[in-house]
Amino acid sequence: MELTQEDNLILQSYITISLLVELKNNNLLSSAYFEGMMFGAPWIKEQLQSIGVDNQGCTVIALYAMLVLPREIVQNAHAREYDAINDFLRNHTQNTTTNYRSDNPTTNYLRHVRNAVAHARVSFRPNDAVIFMDENSRTNEFFSTELPLTRLGEFIHRLQTVHIAYIQGIHKRGSST
Repeated sequence: MELTQEDNLILQSYITISLLVELKNNNLLSSAYFEGMMFGAPWIKEQLQSIGVDNQGCTVIALYAMLVLPREIVQNAHAREYDAINDFLRNHTQNTTTNYRSDNPTTNYLRHVRNAVAHARVSFRPNDAVIFMDENSRTNEFFSTELPLTRLGEFIHRLQTVHIAYIQGIHKRGSST
């Protein structure tokens, strides 16, 4: 099966994120294998033991792989599912502020979250929420919203479901040629 460059990036980035999830699911950090691993920078090993594999950085990387890298490729192929994800964000975020003219009458939460992730304007309030901020300094427009951490897993799961469907479509196209 010959992949386009875009599909190759989508597939490989998703597989890499899946690997991190499986390392966590299989308790890599408490394994004898991990204990015996030599790191070029030992402090990284210590930090991993402290923060775990499923940390804030991994969350941002996963969101980047599923929102930013594919640009609109996956979204165009699964528009209804993305509309449902946008509705999920609309219904479950809180403390949303925006002065974007394009958000009148309806805010595109997913576009703003994607922009926030793309520009590393994501922060975490411990044990509470992830905050996404999108800003256009040329027009002085600003968007901010908070997704409770209790809803973050569901948001990522919804993105995963769409990515899996897209990847299955790639495989179907490849097997039918």
